[in-house]
Amino acid sequence: MSAEKLREEDLKLLHLLEQMRSQIAQASSNLDSLKQALESAQRLVEERNRNLLNIRSPWLEGYGREADDPLTGLPGQAAFEQALERAFASGEAFSVVAFDLDEFQTIVQRFGQALADEVLRRVGQLVQKTLRASDVAGRTGGDSFALILRGITGDRALGVCERLRVAVFKYPWSQLHPELKVTISLGFAGRDGEPTAQAVLARAKHFQAEAKNSGRNQTFPGMYY
Repeated sequence: MSAEKLREEDLKLLHLLEQMRSQIAQASSNLDSLKQALESAQRLVEERNRNLLNIRSPWLEGYGREADDPLTGLPGQAAFEQALERAFASGEAFSVVAFDLDEFQTIVQRFGQALADEVLRRVGQLVQKTLRASDVAGRTGGDSFALILRGITGDRALGVCERLRVAVFKYPWSQLHPELKVTISLGFAGRDGEPTAQAVLARAKHFQAEAKNSGRNQTFPGMYY
């Protein structure tokens, strides 16, 4: 969906919200009309969110939804690695983030594979909500994920990582099982003179391992090392 179409939806949403505010200000007794306006606004917001999530980074050009991981809805490993090569070749500033779920095999053993798969699916949703349309996220295998943050380095990359980490940590996992807790450990790196895209990814994975070795549920700030 184009930016113009999204802008058109924004204007529709503003019009609906203005209708609601006018009705409330006038202390309208027509509650059914207000309810319908609220429901229309909610549907528009939900549709907008779906459209925004379907916008894909130009670095994923050539990869359709058939290349996505069927469980999480994120691009698969091949699509992600191609996007990373394009990001590196572009000369633009970017950061690569590597993360996985802490003690995921324990989750599988305690709660079963079906629940563990649902955890992965919901983590994929949290990733989609955290990133911009220009960024790229991929499931690179098992409980491993990787991100490409376009035009973001240093403290800003750390901020994105922390937002995602906190979103996973605070998610109401008890809805799936009263004893379920889920955290992630992240590492990130920029190009920083690395010779290849894979070298940048390897550096991010190294920092991710440092995060796990340092106690889990944290981001290892790679720009300082």
